[in-house]
Amino acid sequence: MDPRVDRLARMLCDAFVEYHERYLELTHRASRCFMERDWAGHQQDTKDRLNLHKRLVFNVVDAARLVLAEDDPEARTVWIGARRRYVTLVSERMDLELAETFYNSVTRRLFHIVGIDEELEFLWLGPTKLPSADGTRGEYRTFPADASVADCLREIFQHSPLAPSLNDIDGDAAKVAGRVSTLLEQTWDGHLDAIDMLRSVFYRNKGAYLVGRLRWLNRLAPIVIALVHSEAGVKVDAVLLTETDASRLFGYTRSYFHVLCRRPAAVVGFLKSLLPVKPVAELYTSIGYNQHGKTNLFRALYRHMEHSNTRFERARGARGMVMAVFTLPSFDVVFKLIKDRFAPTKRTTPEDVKRRYKLVFGHDRVGRLVDAQEFTNLSFNRYRFDEELIDELRNDCARTVTITDDEVVLHHAYTERRLYPLNLYLREMSPERARAAAIDYGYAIKDLAAANIFPGDLFPKNFGVTRHGVVVFYDYDELALLGEINFRKMPVSQNYDDEMSDQPWFPVESNDVFPEEFRTYLRSPRVIGEVIQARHADICSVEFWKSMQELHHAGELPDFFPYRQELRFDQS
Repeated sequence: MDPRVDRLARMLCDAFVEYHERYLELTHRASRCFMERDWAGHQQDTKDRLNLHKRLVFNVVDAARLVLAEDDPEARTVWIGARRRYVTLVSERMDLELAETFYNSVTRRLFHIVGIDEELEFLWLGPTKLPSADGTRGEYRTFPADASVADCLREIFQHSPLAPSLNDIDGDAAKVAGRVSTLLEQTWDGHLDAIDMLRSVFYRNKGAYLVGRLRWLNRLAPIVIALVHSEAGVKVDAVLLTETDASRLFGYTRSYFHVLCRRPAAVVGFLKSLLPVKPVAELYTSIGYNQHGKTNLFRALYRHMEHSNTRFERARGARGMVMAVFTLPSFDVVFKLIKDRFAPTKRTTPEDVKRRYKLVFGHDRVGRLVDAQEFTNLSFNRYRFDEELIDELRNDCARTVTITDDEVVLHHAYTERRLYPLNLYLREMSPERARAAAIDYGYAIKDLAAANIFPGDLFPKNFGVTRHGVVVFYDYDELALLGEINFRKMPVSQNYDDEMSDQPWFPVESNDVFPEEFRTYLRSPRVIGEVIQARHADICSVEFWKSMQELHHAGELPDFFPYRQELRFDQS
């Protein structure tokens, strides 16, 4: 056997072990940050953790190239041998699926793979097994509801890693039990067999979450207990008891949780039992394993295409001036490609667009920014593309797409969950739903400002509505941090000629924004204008945006609650 086989396999294994151990170290620090209220430290750990996988992958690629030259005729044979040896080294690990993804990330970069290479990659488009209820038992603890619901919850709090810091276990247990009992009376005639709780605490931003499920007979329902750490101490802030509320907590518009688990598949299996509609890819991503989330999305897409005949077509909504956006109608994802040339009104470059997507990836998305996954060298059969879309890609995206008689290769693409474009939603939904979305649209702009984000282009066509009715932003062409924007008051003209001029009569820099102008173009459709005037008029004032800038300049981190206000016990 070529001695390089074992050397490369061990290099891969050692790098993967280093990656996951360092990942778990950063994850473990979340508990300390929560207890010490070190929110800035938690933010930094989050950023460090996001970059860890790519950094270790690139290190291995560089090291492997010193062992295996690109022009070596035996390179493929040696790497295939290294793959088989790597399997034996990682096969008994509890994070095997992550080890496969790490290997694939290295392999695709090392060999510049386009499409799929079944010889070199770990590729399985058939069913994959998540641990069953018995298989996840080591990850959770069962609390029988033999006495009262309050007693059961009191025991849960007492066994929680946060128990020593809880100010009022009896009071918190009573509050949560009241909500649980009300739900049980409405759904299960008051019955409850037990509550299963994951042993690990889920941390994100300023919150901590105890995640579990209610059980009666063959029925399951989620229970997620949200805790906050204020100056008064740690206390329960809310309890989430519906699939909808829990799904929003684990949604694709939120930052990733810090949850300590050496067997991620078991945690994902448990979560899947609570959120059966949520894709496995999103569950892995939600607990921080976004690279393996990408792997699952990739496999789900190709598996879906093997069992469907729908064709890619241009996505609904206004045609983008910077991105070409298309979708497979039967698959709940959109693909976004950067165009070769932008509309004259767009003062940006492809590099700027990539930078903004990278900014969103590492930023707190506060439930208002869609998570985007970046892919390179995806390959599809040409017959799966609508001919109008083929023409658009050929004309607008020649730098990032290769089209042959048989194949379409996307050299660089972003994927996002498909949303209902807000401009269409406002036009096509009932007046009640349209008004509710218009109101939430204003809150979305305010939440983004509180998160230090200026969307740039505030038109409704750049926002979408989730299946839960939440308005989120998904067009990052002109997105910027608030500190990069100069919010100005509109100067008062001195004469009639100034007012009638079709060009600004005063100097305007590229980063100048005049919030007073928002009143002019945020009035269509009519419901938007009415809602902005009645509920969100402050968005159109310089004072609002400058106050947000001052807040972030002072280093303050606002509170964002990933659940409805009415679910909070203290709504003051």
